Amino acid sequence: MARPKKPTKIKELQGTLQPCRQIANEMQVSEVVEMPAAPSYFDDFAQKEWDVTTSELSRIKMLHIVDLSILAAYCFEIGTYHRIMNEMGGKFTERTYDKDGKLRASKIAPQYKVAQSALANAMKIASQFGFTPSSRASLSMPDQEEEKTDDFNFFG
Repeated sequence: MARPKKPTKIKELQGTLQPCRQIANEMQVSEVVEMPAAPSYFDDFAQKEWDVTTSELSRIKMLHIVDLSILAAYCFEIGTYHRIMNEMGGKFTERTYDKDGKLRASKIAPQYKVAQSALANAMKIASQFGFTPSSRASLSMPDQEEEKTDDFNFFG
């Protein structure tokens, strides 16, 4: 089974691009020019994640139109995780007691399983965007325009 091909942009960022292995006529995608609104079905947690990730990706010129749907899925999953964990307030088990007040059974709450599934889904998507420390370590940022932020930066 052949390994999946990496996009040229990823190879450039990793410093492994070799002209002889470059894909001919590789698809070029458009950067997002105007900040997109979050999907209407987002809750407050997903909305916050959308705002943070889109602004950061836009700032480093890595926000592309074709990525918005999968980015929305990431934000929804991470928002679901945070909402459920917030609602549960640290109580991840359900306990059943008999008539005498003795503990009969204890099991992991179904909501906790949903939260863990959402987190696993979010982590899979996050690694594709370089949102995890290990996936980010293999990338370098595209060239950025240097900001003139102080008097010592006037030569740039």
